[in-house]
Amino acid sequence: MDPIELIEAAKSGDLDQVKKLDKANADLNEANSSGATALIAAAEKNHFEIVKYLAGAGADLNMETKMGGTALNRAAENGNMEMMTFLLEKGANIGSLALIVAARNGHLDAVTLLVEKGADVDFQQRWGHTALMVAAKSGHADVVKYLLTEGANVYLRDRNGDTAMMIANENDQDDVVLLLKRAGAIAETKPKKEKPTAPIDDDEDDENPIEDTPDVDDLVSDDDAPDEIDLDD
Repeated sequence: MDPIELIEAAKSGDLDQVKKLDKANADLNEANSSGATALIAAAEKNHFEIVKYLAGAGADLNMETKMGGTALNRAAENGNMEMMTFLLEKGANIGSLALIVAARNGHLDAVTLLVEKGADVDFQQRWGHTALMVAAKSGHADVVKYLLTEGANVYLRDRNGDTAMMIANENDQDDVVLLLKRAGAIAETKPKKEKPTAPIDDDEDDENPIEDTPDVDDLVSDDDAPDEIDLDD
């Protein structure tokens, strides 16, 4: 049986086909060339009924794409609270990226849930970016305010030496700058040098049912952080 068939059914929201393939003994944890499973595809496309079915049928909630993307990361990125709550209750691991992608997209409820469940507010991904930095860049003042109340460190720097304050200033996020100042962040500037673009995964092909750009992983690199904070998983 072609594993892509199940993943495509999950991606398109075809629950009846997913059930049919499951009854035909399809491997629920089979992945495509980028490492995405049917569960991850369903979570990405907000097909909650399929996520629930696959979880109940025994799909592994913590399978990762080649770049570390999980079903919970997809739900957090979409701000799908119902799906996130379900996955966490069923035993999904929070991991390190879910909080950052939720913060980047301004999903305050999702950010709050993840922090309450133990997510590290100061986790830095491979380019040094934190949830505070990505929220500051996008101007999500409510998320910035919440992270600050939870003790987010305003002095952390990415690999360019930029702080959340510097990122907010550079992107003209005045409301965020004010919040960071009140939290003790120092207003500073530094000469900007030419920086590389965040790496893009080129393993995709036309057969992949979902697109996987780089996840925030633990790879070690001496490269400078990119100007554009690209955290897609």
